Amino acid sequence: MKNRETSIYKVVAVGFVSVVFSATLGHAAIEPLPAKLEGSWRITRVLPTTNDGCWTKERAATLIGSTLAYHPTSMSWKGGAIPVDAITSRTVTDAEFRKESSGPKSATFAQLGIAAHSVTEVNMQHEDQDITGSSTEVPGDSVLLAAPNRIVVSACGVYLEATKAVAPKQVTKHKAHR
Repeated sequence: MKNRETSIYKVVAVGFVSVVFSATLGHAAIEPLPAKLEGSWRITRVLPTTNDGCWTKERAATLIGSTLAYHPTSMSWKGGAIPVDAITSRTVTDAEFRKESSGPKSATFAQLGIAAHSVTEVNMQHEDQDITGSSTEVPGDSVLLAAPNRIVVSACGVYLEATKAVAPKQVTKHKAHR
């Protein structure tokens, strides 16, 4: 009888652990979009880096002037809205960034115009998209919050600077009182 009770307890314990483990995997914590990132950003320039990429600097230059927009559940660029399944944020240092970037000539914070020791990196998970015609990568789905009103994004290994797009102020004409 004792062996049977022990077996039942083992089955119950294994079942409980399995349910908890499955629930944890199925419901990963989804972070909100950082408030500093929400809104529209205009790509202003290609950053001069030494890393290798699958795009040429000339190809990346065609993105200058385009706008990225970030919303709590989606992002958009050229081809319309891209639903975002999950958002993760972390603090990354220059050394970590270089180590995680591919190739022997990894980009550095200095090349990206980042003076801080560490910055926030935001990654947006989404279904593969064919926006650029050369990869399923979506420019802007991985973002470095480089400074207030300045982010760094990449497209196929080429880094781009974007600045917060500010809506133009509407000019109102005042009628003179007579």
